[in-house]
Amino acid sequence: MFAFILINAVLLYFFNDALKSLKEVNLFTLFVLGLAAYRAANILSNEVVTKPLRAPFVREVVNEEGVVTEEPKKSGFKGAMGLLIYCPSCTGVWLSAVLIYSYALWPTATFVVALFLALSAIERIIARGLAAIKK
Repeated sequence: MFAFILINAVLLYFFNDALKSLKEVNLFTLFVLGLAAYRAANILSNEVVTKPLRAPFVREVVNEEGVVTEEPKKSGFKGAMGLLIYCPSCTGVWLSAVLIYSYALWPTATFVVALFLALSAIERIIARGLAAIKK
């Protein structure tokens, strides 16, 4: 938490003028950025494609049924990072900060990336809804 506050304080100090443009963010942009943060956090925390990024910070555990799951390492820096990466809500806060600063500095490029992630989030939400209905 201290690291998050410190990093944001430094970024606010250096990019204060660029961040003034965030006062004009409309609801659609906020919605797109929110969906993008949700999907990016989910990709980093859960998807197979980012397993190599999580590997140094988590360990694989096999239960009695042979199902392999990931758990954060127990202690130290790798354990703390494992807890952060393994938790989509925690990761989402950090990725939201990245999106906010990126949008303030490079609005068009960030919005395009955010649209891709937002559309992916909508697809995942619809797929989960349909799967729930089929049950």
